[in-house]
Amino acid sequence: MRRGTRLTGRGVALLLLGLLAAGGAAYVGETDLVWVGLSLAALPLLALGYLFFVRPLVSHSRTLTPSTIPVGTSTRVVLKIANDSPGQAGALRFHDSADQSLGGGAGFVIARGFGSWSQAVGYTVEATRRGRFTVGPLHAQTADPLGLAMRGFVARGRDTVLRVTPRIWRLDDLAGGAGLGSAGDATPQRIGQAGSDDVLVREHRHGDDIRRVHWKMTAKKDELMVRLEEHPWDPSSTLIVDTRRSAHTGDGPDGSMEWAVSAVASVAALLSEGRHRLAILAPSGRVFESTRGSGEAAKQHMIEAMTDLVTSEETWLGSAVDDPESLTSVASLVAVTGLLDQADAAALAAAGGRARSLIAIVPDATRWQAPDEDHKEAIRFLRGRGWRVETFRPGEPVPQVWERVTR
Repeated sequence: MRRGTRLTGRGVALLLLGLLAAGGAAYVGETDLVWVGLSLAALPLLALGYLFFVRPLVSHSRTLTPSTIPVGTSTRVVLKIANDSPGQAGALRFHDSADQSLGGGAGFVIARGFGSWSQAVGYTVEATRRGRFTVGPLHAQTADPLGLAMRGFVARGRDTVLRVTPRIWRLDDLAGGAGLGSAGDATPQRIGQAGSDDVLVREHRHGDDIRRVHWKMTAKKDELMVRLEEHPWDPSSTLIVDTRRSAHTGDGPDGSMEWAVSAVASVAALLSEGRHRLAILAPSGRVFESTRGSGEAAKQHMIEAMTDLVTSEETWLGSAVDDPESLTSVASLVAVTGLLDQADAAALAAAGGRARSLIAIVPDATRWQAPDEDHKEAIRFLRGRGWRVETFRPGEPVPQVWERVTR
């Protein structure tokens, strides 16, 4: 809607008709008809004056329920509109603007006549793209009672931000075959070549499993002692999300890029709930990093970071892991990628280091109708280097692929 005051088509037609009538009457010498024509021509001008002096005083407040939604879902927008101008008589046309990925907003008309009033209006928007989007401003348009002139303006009130997050799938526990472990896992390790493993003990500390108590040494020392044949594993995981524009096919929520973002966010949410130390890397740089014990707070920060993640113009996946030495101590490495080539696969293999678990989730190039020769060679290379590689198809639910990984 354009801002400012102007004549409508009806007002322009009446103005021209009045002027023509007055000119014709003057030409033939009909004075009375001249005044009639001038009166008709004056009506649109009076309408402009009315809108100029009787300014609309419209305000609004907007509520999104909910204000944060996963991509592909919808939210309810409720506008509470108030008019404080008693001279406002014409119908008000509104358009609440929004990004095209939210449907472009919504338009509606409120006709209440003279006097102050307030009214609530609601509509639904569906998010088709991840990110942060502004809903607003609220554009309005009013006209005089005869519809000869109109005035466009922006209603007073704040814009509202809608946050569209990746879809977070609920995944099964990590205790399966994925090898990622959980916060209480331990890696058994022999400490002697002969004799009993129970001879090395230490004092009991708060948090030690009661099953590790060495009762024989406890009786001898007269204090709780625990065995040392188990070394607790401090869980740490690094996730790699491939954001290279050139490596993905499809667009929007149905593209392989959004599938990868959703998968990484879902795995990261599961790890955060398990209080893993977590880092998410992308070709454009480090996306997120948490510390052990962050729990729900780390999960929310991770979702914020993944919401703002954008595609990269990088062409080599190795840009995400350009310092392999920094990854040698991680317990698990999970990469969700686009199409790979030999250079990408070599970079991932080098980044694996001594990680306990190496998992790659890659597109099924044939199903995505993409060139697959280099991609298949890269998959074979990774499998030969000890990686567990699973493929995903267009529209395939993330839990279905994750089940194959953990099975």
